[in-house]
Amino acid sequence: TLDVSALLAATSMQQAVAPAFRRLFDAQAHWHGALGHYFSPDEFRRAINACIQELRNVTFVLQNSKHDIPNSEAWYTPWQEKMHNTESLRWLVEARNRVVKKGDLDLNSLLSVAVVHSYIDAENPAFEFELSPNLSTEEVFGFIRTKQVPTTVLERSYIKLERKWVDKDSPKQEILQMLGECWSAIASLLRDAPESHTADIGVPEILSRLPPCMYQGSESRSLWLRVQGTELVPVNFAETEVPLSNQEEVRNRYSDAPMFQNPSPSKDFGETCELYFQQAMYLLQKDGHHVHLVLLFVDSVPAKFMQLNNEVRADKYRSMRLIASEAEAIGANSFIMIGEVWRAPFDPSNPDRFAVDSPERSEALSLVGATKEGEGIALDVGFRREGDNIVFGTIERHGIDGINLIEPILSVWRKQR
Repeated sequence: TLDVSALLAATSMQQAVAPAFRRLFDAQAHWHGALGHYFSPDEFRRAINACIQELRNVTFVLQNSKHDIPNSEAWYTPWQEKMHNTESLRWLVEARNRVVKKGDLDLNSLLSVAVVHSYIDAENPAFEFELSPNLSTEEVFGFIRTKQVPTTVLERSYIKLERKWVDKDSPKQEILQMLGECWSAIASLLRDAPESHTADIGVPEILSRLPPCMYQGSESRSLWLRVQGTELVPVNFAETEVPLSNQEEVRNRYSDAPMFQNPSPSKDFGETCELYFQQAMYLLQKDGHHVHLVLLFVDSVPAKFMQLNNEVRADKYRSMRLIASEAEAIGANSFIMIGEVWRAPFDPSNPDRFAVDSPERSEALSLVGATKEGEGIALDVGFRREGDNIVFGTIERHGIDGINLIEPILSVWRKQR
């Protein structure tokens, strides 16, 4: 039978919390506006102020609607205590009062400047200082010159400018990160709202994970520049997400591909890497080339495919950090990277020469895979071209120690342990 009282209570609940949800997602829109204007101080300030006020409006709306919410006291009172004991939410209350009653927050802008010529952050000279919001790239370049970074290093490096806005009353944490924590806490409150008068009241628990669209790593507030002569020129990187192809068309062209012959995914990471490598060899043989792909997995399930389009070697320093940032945003716990590479024997007379510049270079197909738990595998196979055919050598299998290319991703995972 239909429980009319429960239905009416649920309807009343939906009507009561709907305005609060609207305020919550209005706050999210202002948060994105602030992120989009991170290097524009006035627009950033306006978006921050709006986000702060909308987040506080969520709780104001709930408090005014408590009489329409079933079991409101049993649900909301424990949450009030939980939120009062949360540092970021206490800051939010004070910040809203300052914005509404006194004016803007007292924001401080810090700039971290790194000369990026390695995948390992500790090897990149970095400096942090307070700055004028209108500091020009010429002034930044002049500052770097005073640090006596060798010209040869600058010419094959990128300059990474990472800005960080903080509230002077809470300087330990970047302000968008704090607002993200506030948003997550308030979203947890609404998520926990009882749906009817018979709903169980649980223990308040603030979700620790933001939605991927609100992940705010350092790459989202960074500018990258390349040295050209005596100038710094901004560099734009376009991430290419591999689109889903027409499955029937793909199956017709690659009907005998290893993945069509073995469609059931394995939970064993090593077996997964072997299957993807066999697939890559098949595609290289079939098409004569293989693009540089990165696959991110969440709990063994492919979550994102990305194609890397690096024009010069230094682009890899940036692209690998973008991949690490994306892995952190979506909660990826394993990844596989596959592509064609150059390889060459080590020449002690030219220890810094890259394989692509060696007269003894040869082509190879390479796969590198790793998991958050510490498992790693590398597969390589040399090949040569004979007309339209690809002739493979022997597959080599080894660990990932010393493969600095993937250090940005491994670094993200180490911080999460």
